[in-house]
Amino acid sequence: MEGKVVIVTGGSSGIGKALAEEFGGHGAKILITGRKQDQLNLVTLELQKKGITISSLVADAGLEADNKKMVEEAVRLYGKIDVLINNAGISMRVLFEDLRMDVFRQLMDTNFYGTVYATKYALPHILESKGSILGISSVNGRRASPARTAYSASKFAMEGFLESLRT
Repeated sequence: MEGKVVIVTGGSSGIGKALAEEFGGHGAKILITGRKQDQLNLVTLELQKKGITISSLVADAGLEADNKKMVEEAVRLYGKIDVLINNAGISMRVLFEDLRMDVFRQLMDTNFYGTVYATKYALPHILESKGSILGISSVNGRRASPARTAYSASKFAMEGFLESLRT
């Protein structure tokens, strides 16, 4: 991974942070995104202290313009993109009959459309570098469970999109 450029959406905590640290530990240059500047700053400083080349950008995965800005920033900082990790996501549990439609839409915007937008803007750079696009899903992207209608729908959609793209 030495010298490769990796974007990790939702990189300020959890799986995203761990992926940034792992790829960065193997010599990749990292751009992480998230919605909270203070959390991004903490992770960036922590990983820089470990010798990782990392930058951060406040971006909401569910907003098309933020995904475009993210790709532009990665290219501005590092000159290319080798790996896009679509990790940003939100979860929720509630019975469908009690679910507000704005919450359903928010899950789809972040979990599904966030992957679509990021992939759309990064794809030309990924093709040029012969890189990779990853999507962090869930068992609920293959098998639904109770009170997870919106979450499962968003992850099923993401998996279908990425499978079609891969094929």
